Amino acid sequence: MRYFGFGARLQVLIKIIHCHLLQDVGRLVAFIKKLGREIEVVTELSKKAIYENASVAVSQDEWGERNNSYLGLHRKATARAAEFDKLKRERQSKFLMLEGFVKGIESCVLAIEEFDEKLWAAAVEKVKVMPDGRMMFEFKDGTEIEG
Repeated sequence: MRYFGFGARLQVLIKIIHCHLLQDVGRLVAFIKKLGREIEVVTELSKKAIYENASVAVSQDEWGERNNSYLGLHRKATARAAEFDKLKRERQSKFLMLEGFVKGIESCVLAIEEFDEKLWAAAVEKVKVMPDGRMMFEFKDGTEIEG
């Protein structure tokens, strides 16, 4: 059985995934920047508390509690930023891999002229048909897209 235009449809599907990864990386970058600003605020609060402790008589227990609170907030925000940075790098790596794949397909003349069951089995984990007729493709790497 011959599927006309399958190569073109595959290219469109790959470009959709490509855009999804780009948007995901953009959201991660924005969140990492937000965490960076939070870290800056906590750092400034901690510096202010240190200055206040050095210049004004303050209960050391109270100051220690406040400073430990700031340090805890700083550690949590820094750890979250590191997690999201790792996710961003993973998404960027997938993006670059997919970009190479797309370039390879685009450089082929009539890359796929008919349905290739082995290619489908190697790339697609499952397809869910939603009640409204939309289709969700889940790939072997866990990526899901709506098609």
